[in-house]
Amino acid sequence: MNKSDICIVNGCDRVRDKKQNRKICQMHRVRFGRHKSYDLPEKQKLPEGVVKICKIHGELTESEVYTSKSYVWPQCLACKKISNDKFKDKNPDRDTNILKSNFYANNGAFKLNKLEYAKLLDEQNNVCAICKKPEYIINGKINRIPKRLSIDHCHKSGKIRGLLCHRCNVSLGSFNDSIETLQSAIDYLKKHTS
Repeated sequence: MNKSDICIVNGCDRVRDKKQNRKICQMHRVRFGRHKSYDLPEKQKLPEGVVKICKIHGELTESEVYTSKSYVWPQCLACKKISNDKFKDKNPDRDTNILKSNFYANNGAFKLNKLEYAKLLDEQNNVCAICKKPEYIINGKINRIPKRLSIDHCHKSGKIRGLLCHRCNVSLGSFNDSIETLQSAIDYLKKHTS
């Protein structure tokens, strides 16, 4: 390799960027475009407990940021919510997608229209049909709202029976919808409760 093909920045042995007809390599070209220097700027030290500094909301702690596999760095929760709300306002018909207009149970085997789900939820006063309590599992970091109630269905007929919280749904599934086993559990609890 010819010496004229090497980047002119001291200590760099990369091939110069021939596409741009420059005497520096692509890395240093990009670095100079971003930072107006061939050297990387020193990373800003954050105060104790601060994960990110948002231009709008200032210093953010771990509970005020959103992280996921697709983001290399944490995102401000408040800014993310504002962005999501703007998107929903600009795209009101986005929810008419057939996949978004229904809720699915049992890996897509059963579907319940969102309007039917809302009607069923209203009939149950927004609580589980068994324990009469709202869902306790929090869904996601962005909105921090409880997970929606699970759609319970009969495994033999496929008929939708009602909406259950996660705990009741898993418990009912553990008993394999067996009335005898559930009655046996009730008898056991009555016998051993003082």
